[in-house]
Amino acid sequence: MKSSDKEKIRTVFEEVYAANVRTENLSGYGEMYTEDALWMAPGVPDRLGISDIVEGFSQQIANNSIDPIFTAEEIEVMGDFGYVVGMSIATVSPKDGSPSKQVKFRALWLMKKEHHTWKISRQIWNNKP
Repeated sequence: MKSSDKEKIRTVFEEVYAANVRTENLSGYGEMYTEDALWMAPGVPDRLGISDIVEGFSQQIANNSIDPIFTAEEIEVMGDFGYVVGMSIATVSPKDGSPSKQVKFRALWLMKKEHHTWKISRQIWNNKP
């Protein structure tokens, strides 16, 4: 069972999250989080709770389109809790037509299983050279 939980976490990290960012799906983005989730993005204040997190994400995509590729490197499951550590390489394209750039992040997510669905409980990432 744990391997299937690991695969479910991998799917959220590598596929669902990336798709919601790429398509700027605010409701889908919010559905990935627990009610009390903490979102710790680089260079901006922390966000707590789904509506606050969605507001933070909407600010990120207000002026830029983001096309991320996520790769999970380590996934562990302990009952209804788990974590994933991985990398993201994203192409950030300013909506004003300025040149795109690539950014690289290291990510750590604490996951919680709620009603058979793995959700993000704590999320932090930082810029890498």
